[in-house]
Amino acid sequence: MRAIDAPAEWANPPAWRERLYDGLTLLLLMWPATGGMWLLGSTRVWGYAPGLVFTLCGSMLVFLRPVFLRGTPRWRLPAGGWAWVAVTAVVVLNMRWAAVPLPARWGALKWIALLAAGWSWTQMAGAPGRWRWLLFILLLSVTLESLYALIQEVNGSTQVLWAPRPSQYGDRASGTYLCPNHFANVLAMLFPLATVLVFLPSAGLPLRLMALYFLAVSTPALYWSLSRSGWGGMLGGLLVTGLLLAWRRSRAWFGILLLVLPLLMAFSGWVAWKTLPGVQMRVQQVLDLKAGAAGVRIPMWRDMPEMIRAHPLAGHGGGSFVWTYPPYQKHIDQHLTWDYLHNEYLQMQVEYGAVGFGLLMIALAWSGLGTMAAVMKTRGRASAALLAAAAGGLAASLIQALFDFNFHIFPNPHVLLWTGGVAWGVWFMEEGGAEPSTGWHRRVRPAAAVAGAVACGWAAWQALTGGISYAWNLKAEMARARMEWEAAESWYAKAITWDDWNWQPHLGWGHLKAAQATWYRHPDLELEQAGKERLAQEAAGHFQQALARNSCDMAAVFGLARARNALGDSEAALELLRRAAAYQHKHVFYREQVGIQLVRMKRDREALEVFRKNLADGVGRDVSRLNIRLLERRLAKEAVPASAAP
Repeated sequence: MRAIDAPAEWANPPAWRERLYDGLTLLLLMWPATGGMWLLGSTRVWGYAPGLVFTLCGSMLVFLRPVFLRGTPRWRLPAGGWAWVAVTAVVVLNMRWAAVPLPARWGALKWIALLAAGWSWTQMAGAPGRWRWLLFILLLSVTLESLYALIQEVNGSTQVLWAPRPSQYGDRASGTYLCPNHFANVLAMLFPLATVLVFLPSAGLPLRLMALYFLAVSTPALYWSLSRSGWGGMLGGLLVTGLLLAWRRSRAWFGILLLVLPLLMAFSGWVAWKTLPGVQMRVQQVLDLKAGAAGVRIPMWRDMPEMIRAHPLAGHGGGSFVWTYPPYQKHIDQHLTWDYLHNEYLQMQVEYGAVGFGLLMIALAWSGLGTMAAVMKTRGRASAALLAAAAGGLAASLIQALFDFNFHIFPNPHVLLWTGGVAWGVWFMEEGGAEPSTGWHRRVRPAAAVAGAVACGWAAWQALTGGISYAWNLKAEMARARMEWEAAESWYAKAITWDDWNWQPHLGWGHLKAAQATWYRHPDLELEQAGKERLAQEAAGHFQQALARNSCDMAAVFGLARARNALGDSEAALELLRRAAAYQHKHVFYREQVGIQLVRMKRDREALEVFRKNLADGVGRDVSRLNIRLLERRLAKEAVPASAAP
């Protein structure tokens, strides 16, 4: 490797202010893939909103670095970078036509944060020697996750920190994640990196020992996660990394490994099948149940063609799947709530249409081919090894993405960006050194730095206000459950003030007012009725505000129907209930509420038909059966005098 011609800042020991600046920047960028994992995988707003703020603030500091620290090297963009900019732009524009704007905005903020983080890691990893301790910290963080998973397994515990693991996962190891598959995805992504580092002398003894320790601890943890997609992703990632490095060495080595590695992996799989009970159990499920072993995945996927045809180009909107899927649900018997489709490619097509999916495929192809070219052309062994390992990590995630939604789990793609950004940062250093910004780059960069910092700052503010609104709404919901109504109203108001896109405070406030209307009492009956009507009107207003922000939330439609009933408008209430039952046609409660409303309106024959259809569609339960018997008896009694009349 030729000598690196670095600018004065990185050729000499940095000043204390530079150390402080870079240290703060890196701490902010590290959060999602370190602390974020310990918030139950950061799958909920309270977990990922802080990570968004930290990541975006760290990226803002990267943009502003040349403003505060002269001599900052020229910015570099990894292969496919502009394609990812295009994908992110489509995701942001998608907010304008999304079925539900709030989750679309959260999706856009995540994409902006990922784009900024990948670019930031590339810029910050190029300082000489920095990549070693950056990767050491990442491997150490995930090794601690694996140690925690081993403690869970040894103790037979299903407790994940302060929350019990969902019963469907049994005693599968999951670390600090509630879902074992998401934990397995992190391990699978890092197996290629750790394997490469063990055999990379330039990594240094501490990092090589850390990589070896990671493999020793994480191998049993990955096994006990019992994640079939995690196992497959790990094998696929190792295969891609091995073939890339073999191709770099010689075509003969590539041909040998292309033959040997699949056979070796098949033999290893056979040995695991014969010797490991967990592998036997998970594979036997596939052999016995076939498609049934995939759970709800395949029935959901069978519903997707119609959903895609409804909005083929632009999609239904980011984060909208959970809200827009119910009308298209045909191959699943009962109504359940799934936030994700368990297939990232289908979900991208459904939510962002052919435009978003097509750009995603272009970006992946561009990045993949660019990485291959970089591995082949580089003169540095370290950058080639790190890029091949990053490509293996991406391959592991892309394989698992066929059966899961790991890219939607906030810390997981940040692990991938950490490894990929460091690899590209080292590659740029080994290929061209930390080149100073010259020519038109020097003239344009100040404006670009301010623009990038403003964009990151705006996105961080959106994440902060959205997170605060979520927190106030959560506090209000707990107060409403305790019937502390005045406090709940105050907190709902704060939630709305912080984020006007958030429909949930309006929904909760509407339920609160509806409950008050039901229980309102006054010695004067006229005043009592007036009070009930006033409260019902307020409830109706909040439900309408909720529906203006999320027209797909049938809980708001049902609440508005309750308010209309309280105001004496039973016909309007019936239409609203029909709307909810038609939209979520597998939802037992809404289907039966239509019949109950008809009984309340003394339209017994129509009610009987509704309850009978519920049972015929397989959606009814005891409420429908009981009402059918009662209505049949009532109608029979009414028919007796009519038939006996002369």
